[in-house]
Amino acid sequence: LMIPLVMEQFLAVLVGMVSSILVANVGEAAVSGVSLIDNIIVLLIQIFAALATGGAVVAGQYLGQKNTTQARNATQQLMWFIGVISIVVMVAAYLGKPFILYRMFGHITDEVRVHANSYLVIVAASIPFIALYNGGAAIFRTMGKSKVTLKVSLLMNTVNIAFGALFVFGLNWGTKGVGVAALMARITSAVVIIALLLSTTEELHLKRTLH
Repeated sequence: LMIPLVMEQFLAVLVGMVSSILVANVGEAAVSGVSLIDNIIVLLIQIFAALATGGAVVAGQYLGQKNTTQARNATQQLMWFIGVISIVVMVAAYLGKPFILYRMFGHITDEVRVHANSYLVIVAASIPFIALYNGGAAIFRTMGKSKVTLKVSLLMNTVNIAFGALFVFGLNWGTKGVGVAALMARITSAVVIIALLLSTTEELHLKRTLH
């Protein structure tokens, strides 16, 4: 359980690291801008991972009591809770963009700020998908299926590297390219993990309801 978990967390953070590496072709200002924003994203990844783990503990307790119905209800509530919270955080990121770019980072050059703004506008949209992936991953770990989340993390990074390289080196999108690639990768991971949780063959699965 521990080895896949450590690898999974590393792969989650690796998305931002790859973005910085790929955008190095654009210039130092681009690398600085992307790295500054990714510091915030890494923090959010850890926060959502902690929230998801806390919720999954409740589901795990019910599962240990052989109360599958309550365990599934806890799973449903966790995914809705973390989804709603992440949307609030995303909206706050967009509304607080001036504070982030002009206050939080202190004195940075205008060129770095332009790249940071370009990257932030795109990757902020990935916040709900980061949260949903972490929620789903925590549930699979509760079921003792950490290898599933590891495979999804590998898929996420494959998508990020492939499209990042295409957008940066093939289409010359620069900072926007690595942002779009990271967004696509996180959307992919969230969609896949939720699709897997919708399978009724899983002990803990999501109901196809709006509550």
